[in-house]
Amino acid sequence: MAGGTSFSNQPEGAVAPLFPFGPMMMHARLPMKLVRSLNKYVNKTIKDEKKTEKLDHSDSLVGKLKQEFLIEADELERHLETFNPIVANFVTTELSRHFKQMSVGTGFSINYKSAWIVRQFAGEFNPAHIHTECDLSCIGYLKLPPEIDKEWEEDYKDHYPCKGHTEFIHGSSGKMHTHTFLVKPSVGDFFVFPADLIHMVYPFYSEGERRSFSMNMSIVQQKLDKDGNPTEVIREDKEDIRHKANKWELDSILK
Repeated sequence: MAGGTSFSNQPEGAVAPLFPFGPMMMHARLPMKLVRSLNKYVNKTIKDEKKTEKLDHSDSLVGKLKQEFLIEADELERHLETFNPIVANFVTTELSRHFKQMSVGTGFSINYKSAWIVRQFAGEFNPAHIHTECDLSCIGYLKLPPEIDKEWEEDYKDHYPCKGHTEFIHGSSGKMHTHTFLVKPSVGDFFVFPADLIHMVYPFYSEGERRSFSMNMSIVQQKLDKDGNPTEVIREDKEDIRHKANKWELDSILK
C-alpha cells in the first residue's frame, strides 16, 4: 500500500483503537494432544545420549541452560496443521493493523528454519537476546516444575516478581506506554513474535524442569497462478532451511 493511510471513509462518530507503532505479538493455547506428544518425544530423546548429542543446538543459542536440542523434522511436521494457521494469522493480522493487504494473485509460504527444545532447571536462565536470519520466532510451554506455584506465591509478594517468567522488551518506557511485557508461563501457552524482539527468561529455584520449545520461521512471498500454485518468488529466503517449507495461499485475503 503506497502513500499515507486515509481515514476519510470512516463514518461520523466512529471510534477505533490504532496500533501503528511497535511490534505485535500473538498468543494461542496449544491443544494438550500436541503438548503431550512433544513431551513424549523429549522424554524418549533424552534417554538416548548419542541422539541428544547429535541434535545439540546449544552452540547456536545464548541460553545458560542444561540442554537445548533440535526437534527432528518428522516430529515437527506432525504438528504443522496446528502451527501453520497461527503463523498465517499473525502475518495477516500484522498486515491488517497497518491497513495493508496482499496483492491479487500473491501468497506466501512459511519456512520453518529450525525448531528446538529448551530444558531449564533451578538457577539457569536465558539472557536478553534476539533471533537472527529469520522473520518470526515463537515460544511454547510444555512443562513446569511441580512446586513452582509455591515459589510464585512468595515471589508475587515482592515489588517485581519475575522468577521463571519470560520478559519481552522493546524501546523505552514513556508516560502513556510501556516497553516491557512480562509473561507468567502456563503449560500450553504459545507466543509468536518478530524475531528481532528482545526477550529473556529469568531463573527460578524450585526443583524440577521448566520445558519449552522455540521455532524460527521465514516468510517467503510468491506470485500464484489461477490454481494457487507459486510461479515466481517475490521475496526469497536465501538461508538454508532445516525443515520443510509449507505453502499458505492467501489471495487478497484482507479485502
